[in-house]
Amino acid sequence: MAQGLYDIDDRQAGRFNPHEAGREKRKGGLPLTALFLALLGGAAAILAIGPQLLWSQPESHQGGSGFGGGLVINATFDACSSEARAAACVVSPREFSYGSTTYHLSDIRTPDAQFPACDAEAQLAGKATRTFIGILNGGAFESLPDPTDSDPAARILMRDGVSIGQIMIAKGVAQPWAPQPYNWCAHASV
Repeated sequence: MAQGLYDIDDRQAGRFNPHEAGREKRKGGLPLTALFLALLGGAAAILAIGPQLLWSQPESHQGGSGFGGGLVINATFDACSSEARAAACVVSPREFSYGSTTYHLSDIRTPDAQFPACDAEAQLAGKATRTFIGILNGGAFESLPDPTDSDPAARILMRDGVSIGQIMIAKGVAQPWAPQPYNWCAHASV
């Protein structure tokens, strides 16, 4: 407390000594130190956990992000070549490669493009692949891990709240996913 700054009650004996005015003792040094340490610890926690919180939210990426959480993809897709995979390409009617990772749609089944059982299935697989490329190139979409599938490459693709797999079903080039095989030769209409 400064020498000229005291209340009238401070003139009472023992309450104010002008000779000790500059030598006040600090009380509460520990709480100030504790507050500083708490703030420092909070900042360290934010730096350590913050990036994980950011990556758990869907966000736009230019490259692959492995099998992590959902991500928004806005890229131009083409058919994958057998020599080398592009950064964004379609492998089959329900598989796509993005970055360095290959994913598959888990909510549909499509004709087998690699080992078709008949000519009709091969033609439908080609049509389904072209349809899939066209849909993926229709704008940004969200690639979400399928919570019901243990395979980390299993994805559900969403655009404007609609599953891309459901769009392929509506276009007649896919069927809803089911564990039993589907006879594309008996049901193919190209």
